[in-house]
Amino acid sequence: MLTNAGKDFVSAQIAGAGGTATASYLALTANSTAPAVGDTALAGEIATAGGGLIRALATYAHTAGTSTLTLSKTFTANGSDSLPVTVAKMGTLTASSGGTLVYTTALSPTATISASGDTLTITQTITIS
Repeated sequence: MLTNAGKDFVSAQIAGAGGTATASYLALTANSTAPAVGDTALAGEIATAGGGLIRALATYAHTAGTSTLTLSKTFTANGSDSLPVTVAKMGTLTASSGGTLVYTTALSPTATISASGDTLTITQTITIS
């Protein structure tokens, strides 16, 4: 049986400030290919230099004793982004560039970002079981 303290420990190791190489970066892609367990990178990751839609550190949240944690980030498109773009998938990674792709999630529905200043808030919910 995983104890409540154990849940807190695992949560912090996955994405919290206490872990090393935590999975705390979120990235976006327009690629709509279904996620697969063999994925090692987020295909088509939005990586426009200076863009507001590039991979970024997320905000970690976890309620003590629960099996759920969240990573959230609000992305704001800017003049460097190639718009419009329909965001179809997100990835959770261990570094600001490169790193390990820990989770990949198809967005349903997708989100179309049309203009500079448009925002998209993404929340990755992870349940430890």
